Amino acid sequence: MTLLKSLALAASLLSVATTSVAANLDISLDSGKRWQQVNAGDDGWGDGSGSFSFSGETAEVTVKDAASNPWHIQLKRPKVKLNKGEMYKITAQVSASAKSPLTIIVQKDSGDYATYYAEDLSVSPSAQTFNLSFKAPSSDSKAAFAFFVGGAAPGVTFTFKDIRLVSEN
Repeated sequence: MTLLKSLALAASLLSVATTSVAANLDISLDSGKRWQQVNAGDDGWGDGSGSFSFSGETAEVTVKDAASNPWHIQLKRPKVKLNKGEMYKITAQVSASAKSPLTIIVQKDSGDYATYYAEDLSVSPSAQTFNLSFKAPSSDSKAAFAFFVGGAAPGVTFTFKDIRLVSEN
């Protein structure tokens, strides 16, 4: 091998080794793996509780005890990596046994719980598919993606299907 070819090969290997390619974010329900069931009343830091069940790409959350804040009962996916300036798309098919409020949120998962994106919605017994997009205002390797259901009345059951949070870039 000539010296010129050896230098070209070394340069290309160095380029590959030092180039970082951002991993595309693609989060689904995945039978509830890596999702947290937040019950402030049961966990001792607030009120309200719910019951959770998972089957494939479907989750059900039933409000058992009333909550004073919507975030006291939530279906939450922690450890979400966001990159500043990147576009993200949230999709989910959601219904509730009675018309109820729902907040879909992406936020810092500690400290001041800064909100990166939030959408307050009304959900009814007829399934609705939500398609939402946002641009990350900052990078965070430990953000949370969640559905706040604590604003619903006791006995209301939410059904979530085909949840996705994906990077669009």
